[in-house]
Amino acid sequence: MSQRYPFYDLTRFTWATNLVSIVPGVLCVAGLLHGLWSWEALSVLSAEAPLSTLSLATQERLATDTFIREMQVLSTLVLVLFYTYWVFYASRNMLALFEDDARSALRSLTLFLGLFARLHKITRLIDGMRFQSVPPGLDHDPAKWWLPVWSLSLLSANVCKLTAVYLMASAATVGDFRAVMIWAFAAFALYLIFYVVTARVTFEVVWLQRLSHEYQQENGR
Repeated sequence: MSQRYPFYDLTRFTWATNLVSIVPGVLCVAGLLHGLWSWEALSVLSAEAPLSTLSLATQERLATDTFIREMQVLSTLVLVLFYTYWVFYASRNMLALFEDDARSALRSLTLFLGLFARLHKITRLIDGMRFQSVPPGLDHDPAKWWLPVWSLSLLSANVCKLTAVYLMASAATVGDFRAVMIWAFAAFALYLIFYVVTARVTFEVVWLQRLSHEYQQENGR
């Protein structure tokens, strides 16, 4: 007789994953604060002034801004790895709760690889778990406005980040660098919104999955 997928309570892993998000979150705040300090230093200079003529202290300050942006991107990539595994196990829980799929290595591999094929709509996939996981009799209606805020913050943050990278490649004057900073500020702020909403949604999914599991245990499934 084939075994069904086991149910995993993802509460601890969700805490661990969202604690990891504190690192890029702190870097976003650091990037905003340090960037505003650099912006103040550049605001007294002519927009046409070449970056190569800036004082050594100012150049080092701008280099620190760039370093913070790079570390924020790197830490976000690490966070993506954690969330990839979170989505995989949350998806397995959906099979354990609501499908009759037999447990197999091939099925697990197909599920894992399928996540990469749906990366472009990963927020919609996770958001759908909130609605599908509500157990019978629970007076809980997941807020529908979380998804557009979540998706738009992620999309907009990536657009702002890529724009900042593109402009940085050709930045030669103070005016050019200030334009880069505006896009970087927007990216930092939007990523902060994304991290917060992600934590909110993932904890809600875990809570609802646990309640659905308890409901099924009580009703002899």
